[in-house]
Amino acid sequence: MSKLYASMLTILVVLATCLLLTGQTSAAPQTSPQGHEAMGATSPEAHVQMLSEKLNLTEDQKAKLKPIFQDQAQQLKAVRDDTSLTPEQKAAKKKAIHETTHDQINAVLTPEQQEKFKAMKQEGMEKHKDMNHQ
Repeated sequence: MSKLYASMLTILVVLATCLLLTGQTSAAPQTSPQGHEAMGATSPEAHVQMLSEKLNLTEDQKAKLKPIFQDQAQQLKAVRDDTSLTPEQKAAKKKAIHETTHDQINAVLTPEQQEKFKAMKQEGMEKHKDMNHQ
């Protein structure tokens, strides 16, 4: 009886070890956030908050900008999730979405805020270029 018990115990230990090892190797790899996500502006609210701090937005402007950023987030998610697109096609679509969003944002801003926003975009593009050329 003790041999049978020892054999069963050994089998249980081997199975438990296999299950533990399988669970560790099948975990999905974690990817780091890119683009706006890496900069911490992951939600429409975060975008509005950031612009509000930098451009001194009115409550009316904040209310108008939130749906613009919500729409942008939905469009970008659809592009990211579209497995039929090549990386180049995804990049082109994301660029077009950003350009459209920036045009919509400019329509809400005052001329003074538009100048600041333009400078912010320029600064962001220069930082992006610096990161890509390191």
